[in-house]
Amino acid sequence: MRTEFIKVAVIGSGTMGTGIAIVLAKAGILVNLVDVEERFLEISLEKIKDYLKGSVARGKMTEEETENICNKIFLTIDLKGATKDIQLVIETIIENESTKKKLYEELDVLCSNEVIFATNTSSISISDLASVTKRADRFLGMHFFNPPQIMKLVEIIKGNSTDDNVIEKIISLCRRLGKTPVLSEETPGFIVNRLLWSFLNESYRILEAGISKKEHIDEAVKLGLNHPMGPLELSDYIGLDVVLDLGNYISEQLGEEYSPSSLLKELVEKGNLGKKSGKGFYNYRN
Repeated sequence: MRTEFIKVAVIGSGTMGTGIAIVLAKAGILVNLVDVEERFLEISLEKIKDYLKGSVARGKMTEEETENICNKIFLTIDLKGATKDIQLVIETIIENESTKKKLYEELDVLCSNEVIFATNTSSISISDLASVTKRADRFLGMHFFNPPQIMKLVEIIKGNSTDDNVIEKIISLCRRLGKTPVLSEETPGFIVNRLLWSFLNESYRILEAGISKKEHIDEAVKLGLNHPMGPLELSDYIGLDVVLDLGNYISEQLGEEYSPSSLLKELVEKGNLGKKSGKGFYNYRN
């Protein structure tokens, strides 16, 4: 198994995949950024250009540096071509276990035996995902945080069969990317999202019980805990449907005490998903 990462395939060109591709390219790594339709890649390309343009405007990068980054990112819908001569796959697709498994079954056939598989899942079992491949020893969690270009943390999650040498290679890669890796045993939500879910869900219950108004809950957390955003603001930013999926998964695995609040369920059922829908706990429509 190669120790140096020269070319990486990032599967999924959404917010996380696009950000991870930028981080890799900044470190001098060639990136094949893959999605199922050209329109998704076009959106991703615009996000890349906007980020790099903003970096130049803020004096964080030179025009030459941004050009070098762009030249290292290749956008494609050709999964087979994108997995040729790579050392690592980072998967960032929809947070759905069956969809991810279907992708990994296909990747396992396309990729050489040496290729490491890393999932950016925020909560799904690493071992369960690895079970559909023949490389459980080269399969692990590599959970970046949003936005990957800014956030320093990467959770590294070892599956039941992940080889220790693979873990060490990914830890070294994270440091090369300027990230801080932390190790977690396999558990629903891992470290951050297991803690985050309990924190967010309790804020919904406080609001639901009429203990305090939403603005006061958020202000109390920002001033009392020194958080940049309150829990209700943060939920709207993440997307209430995404938060609910996380809560449902954790509660299924860990028990009823983790069950999502009725208020969160009601908002999602109404289509009030936060900023992306224009309304969540707060109203973002003009």
